[in-house]
Amino acid sequence: VGEIAMPWCAFGLLLATRGVPYAVGSWLPPMVFCGLIVSNAVTLRHRRSMANGIGGAVVYLFLYLVALRDGVGDELAGELLYRPPTHVSRVVSLVIAGAGGALAALALRRVIGRAEVVSRERDLFGKYRLLGKVASGGMGTVHEAVYCPEGGFERRVAVKRIHPHLAEQPRFVEAFRREAALSARLLHPNIVQVMDFGRVDERYFLSMEFVDGVPLSDLSRRARADRDVLSPVLVGHVGREILAGLHYAHRVARDASGAPLRVVHRDMCPQNVLVSRAGEVKISDFGVARALEDGGSALTQTFVGHVGYFAPEQASGEHEIDPRADLFPVGVMLWELLAGRTLFLRSAQGATINAVLQHEPPTITSLRPELDPRWDAFFAGALAKDPTARFASAQRMLAALETIGDAEGDGAEELAAMFVLDPVSREVPIPLEGD
Repeated sequence: VGEIAMPWCAFGLLLATRGVPYAVGSWLPPMVFCGLIVSNAVTLRHRRSMANGIGGAVVYLFLYLVALRDGVGDELAGELLYRPPTHVSRVVSLVIAGAGGALAALALRRVIGRAEVVSRERDLFGKYRLLGKVASGGMGTVHEAVYCPEGGFERRVAVKRIHPHLAEQPRFVEAFRREAALSARLLHPNIVQVMDFGRVDERYFLSMEFVDGVPLSDLSRRARADRDVLSPVLVGHVGREILAGLHYAHRVARDASGAPLRVVHRDMCPQNVLVSRAGEVKISDFGVARALEDGGSALTQTFVGHVGYFAPEQASGEHEIDPRADLFPVGVMLWELLAGRTLFLRSAQGATINAVLQHEPPTITSLRPELDPRWDAFFAGALAKDPTARFASAQRMLAALETIGDAEGDGAEELAAMFVLDPVSREVPIPLEGD
């Protein structure tokens, strides 16, 4: 009520103190109306802004006509200030001001609405504060984040948000939820720990351990570009760490009842192995390939980019997938690290699959004669096309690796030193399917 009365109080004050001609000709009441319009626009009341503009125009025009007829003498009626066109322009200005205020209020409302969405996304369930996007792929986007529940406790984490089109597939969501719960039980130094799974609005997210480093694929690609030869000590360290994580997943991990989980990764590749600046090696995305497979054939296209590291039985579909399918790609990765080149990857997917099924890798000592000859026997057991001729378990493959003399040593220190040599690489490495 006070807001509505303000312009009329101003008009009445002028009328009482200065007379009718001055009150009619003054711009003070219209300016008060405009001030109200601006105030309503800033407070996002678009309807009230429009109502003040139109109402002010109508009422002011009515008062002017009454005052002009009864209070303005003939000697003033002919002056420009008191002529009808001048006051019509005031009325039109008030209408335009009201419309402009309403549009401004609507625009501000939209901007603030978008800001609220961003703010809500940056404060997932009040537990996670998103910092910045660090990776994206066929399955979703990954943000560096801070886990900040009540009590002032904070921890750096990585939050993967699933693409909306995948969230529309109930079969995929259920499979991914199941695999996320399974992955959360894999508590091992060489496995990226999954800590949380949830949904904000229609976006599902996964919270994981933060690894400050890069994917193994980045180090391998950089070494090939610089034509650097990686030492067998470093490669041996990477292999031992990966195989220790796989042995835990395949044989040691237990479910809530104490039964073995026997988790097979199914998508082992350099993109899914993370190396930290401290020389740690961690396997990520356990169970994701299975979730994608369970989600339907259209969704499996999100990880076919790793086909160069599939075991032959995965490429052909002739054998049931078991833990030995994870050991073949480990052999491929270690061979590539030592050789400084890719093994099966070709320019076309079909050619890559054919190479996995048919191509016999050259012995590593034929490419690097200085290496311990026991590397050849190791790769013969790791890269056998027939899974029955392959290492039977990650533990046996690890035992074979530990017999290679030039693979012994502190590879973690050498691995960490590679980051010192490349201080530019600072991105957080949480790989995504399809990268």
